[in-house]
Amino acid sequence: MRKSFLFVVPALLVAAPSVSSAQIDPPGCTRPAPVTAPFAFVAVNGLCADLSSLITPLAGVAGWNLDTHLTLAGATIDLHVLFDPDPSVPFTITTVNPLTAAAATSYFFSFGLPIVPDFYSSATSTLQLTATSPTGTTTVTTSDSYPAYLSGYGTLGTELTNLGVDLGTAPCVASGTPGSAMCDEGSTSQTFAPSFYDNLEAILTYTQSNPGSTVTLNGDVTLNAAVAVTPTPEPATLTLVALGFLAIGGTRVGRRRSLL
Repeated sequence: MRKSFLFVVPALLVAAPSVSSAQIDPPGCTRPAPVTAPFAFVAVNGLCADLSSLITPLAGVAGWNLDTHLTLAGATIDLHVLFDPDPSVPFTITTVNPLTAAAATSYFFSFGLPIVPDFYSSATSTLQLTATSPTGTTTVTTSDSYPAYLSGYGTLGTELTNLGVDLGTAPCVASGTPGSAMCDEGSTSQTFAPSFYDNLEAILTYTQSNPGSTVTLNGDVTLNAAVAVTPTPEPATLTLVALGFLAIGGTRVGRRRSLL
């Protein structure tokens, strides 16, 4: 849960290095900058679709939801994404390769949302995937452009910062007729100097081989607010404070007696 942070130091605004927006632009799309509303992009083999208009507000609570089914470049995609401004982006994604795919299909997903502006000091990510092969061998690997399946970014206006929670490098392989493999890429966390963010973004990229194969991914990228620490007085300081109160009390008693 997000906690308020009262310690404001302007120098912390640039505590982490920024990166160019070109590094996280989906192929064929341009991410909005600054992010003023939640967005979602999907790209298959470089063909991009903007799904932002399909994002709907949650009823009764802050946040948005994306729940859709589409076909893009011959691939079938199911998306279930929660845009939580508290802030977190949990998702479930299922992709089915085109039956005519002669080579591995490349998938790219990008999600972003405005969050509760605050100082944040850590981030986490989790990822688990399941590959199903109708026949032969299905292999899921990281893309050529990114070192990991999942990445998280925090933004202040248009400035992008990699949160250091890039996750997942091990391939997932399913063989047989049919064959299935569940691959847990685990979780990772990163702690950094309190930095002010007003947006959160999550990027998922991978390649999937084998015509008709199915891959389901479950993951999350989360920012954690910095926690204000109330200093605990030293014992000597507490003693001085107590003596001060006693002195004040004695002075008041003396003044009352003199008045009588």
